[in-house]
Amino acid sequence: MTLSPLLLGLSLLAAFLLALLIVFVIGYLKERYDTARLTRVLAPRESSILQQQQQADRERNRWMQNISDALWFAGLEMIGAPLFLTIVGLSGLVGGALFYMVFDNPIALLIGAGVIGATPFAVRNRLIELRVRNFNEALSEAMSIIVRMMRNGVGFEVALRRAVEISQSKLFQTLFAKYLREKDVISEEKAFENMYRHVDSAELRIFGLAITIGKSSGGKFSNTLEKLEQSIRQRVLLQKKVTVATREAKVGSYMIVGLLIFIFFILDSNFDGKIVEHFFHTKEGKFQMLLILVWVGVGLGINEKLTKVQR
Repeated sequence: MTLSPLLLGLSLLAAFLLALLIVFVIGYLKERYDTARLTRVLAPRESSILQQQQQADRERNRWMQNISDALWFAGLEMIGAPLFLTIVGLSGLVGGALFYMVFDNPIALLIGAGVIGATPFAVRNRLIELRVRNFNEALSEAMSIIVRMMRNGVGFEVALRRAVEISQSKLFQTLFAKYLREKDVISEEKAFENMYRHVDSAELRIFGLAITIGKSSGGKFSNTLEKLEQSIRQRVLLQKKVTVATREAKVGSYMIVGLLIFIFFILDSNFDGKIVEHFFHTKEGKFQMLLILVWVGVGLGINEKLTKVQR
């Protein structure tokens, strides 16, 4: 087979993506320069108008903001939405080329671009899930420590600092150490809002709301924390049970796939290797194998969605 048209197309696509990246970088630097220059020369009222215009621009670009927020939740805030989308585009380009060379079919190029291009999103979502699970477990353990210490007459802030110090979660330690530094400077509400940007945890939001309301209202604050500790612990335990049940459902699907692979090679040995020769050494067989893999992948993906419980 000849790859000249493919290589030419990939080269043009790569050049187009590079040109887009260069244009974006130039536009970004120019915007920063113009904003800094205008901020220095404009009057306070005009500067306020400029900030309102920038806020409107950010609202129009909400899709990019959602990607950026998800990267923060995954702990990948240093990448940024534009670079992340560039990685997605390059991954799709490489995946399409690899699939075309392996399966020798134009449709394989599109399938490869879609599958490999979606990989960065899958990795990002997996990182978000792991961070949320890690943080919630650490928060549940910290709440138990805080409640026990407050029963013995220790103040909330002292108990919280101690719980942060002995926590086994680096993520929990980092976020709450930052919260303890910021709460007296920018207010407690804003300090919690900064934490919300780093981890997509409903338990953290419940904790922050309870702390804010409990401190501002009357009543015994330790009773509020005790009820909150029980609620968060039950939520974490329930999530662990759901995770175990979900894994059991997934194992069944993977065993079926493994059984099909075993049957495939058993049949191939009975037919003197003709099945492997057809599916791996002929153009039609390669395309059929690609369709089979897509079908299996779609089935596993549907099973993942059906057995996944939203946080």
